[in-house]
Amino acid sequence: MYSIVSMSISFDSTRAITTTKNNDQEYWIKMYDLANGDLTFEEKVGGQPDQYIKLKEVEQNSTGTAYACVYNDDGKFRLRTFKKVTRTEEQIEENEFKINEALGLDDYTMCNNDFPDPNIICCFVDDDTIFVAFFHNYSRTHYHFLYDAKHKCILENKEPVQSEIDCTKKNFPYKAFYNEDKKQVYVFYRQGMAYTIQLDPEDLHASLSDYRYERMTDLDLGQMVLFQGESLIARSSSRVLFFKQETDKVTKEISW
Repeated sequence: MYSIVSMSISFDSTRAITTTKNNDQEYWIKMYDLANGDLTFEEKVGGQPDQYIKLKEVEQNSTGTAYACVYNDDGKFRLRTFKKVTRTEEQIEENEFKINEALGLDDYTMCNNDFPDPNIICCFVDDDTIFVAFFHNYSRTHYHFLYDAKHKCILENKEPVQSEIDCTKKNFPYKAFYNEDKKQVYVFYRQGMAYTIQLDPEDLHASLSDYRYERMTDLDLGQMVLFQGESLIARSSSRVLFFKQETDKVTKEISW
């Protein structure tokens, strides 16, 4: 019924997941049974005249049984987690994580009108842990943290990390990937910046301050996929770019 912003297939191969846009105030997340095409799940995001929503896509855990989405409501960052069952408005409100309020952050972020991206991204680390990164473009500051979906809060004893980025206010994080083999999270920005965050495989509650920031390219990045945890394949205008991590033989530094 509305324009499709993004579509994916659940990793358990049972659902087609769509994000659709009615207008600037209202988006919908829906799931369809791949066996018969029936609508099995739907959830509205926004819908009030004083809201301005930016929502791009739905993320899922490795088995396709748990889902999460992050969105921006006129400068307010929000995180939702859900399964395959449609919820009431009360249940949605009860389980929605309000990031600005949790971090004591203002709502000055303004998303780029030319893109559906909400200046915030996420990815699953495990079934109950979600990595979240966002860009507060008013102060040009990057933030990242781990969210505990079971207890509905930022992971205990794990402070969010922030760092300023030398870029324009039109920049935004495009995609995050978790590399299970290396226990690393990769965050890629539209304007070619990259964060590599090292997680402690023995203790997810350890600090998130072990990260590497770099400018991997001067080109703008678009749709992308991480292939086998090793190679980043990204669209840039009419070209497709391939990146991999290499170790400098002299300095031993790793970079994309």
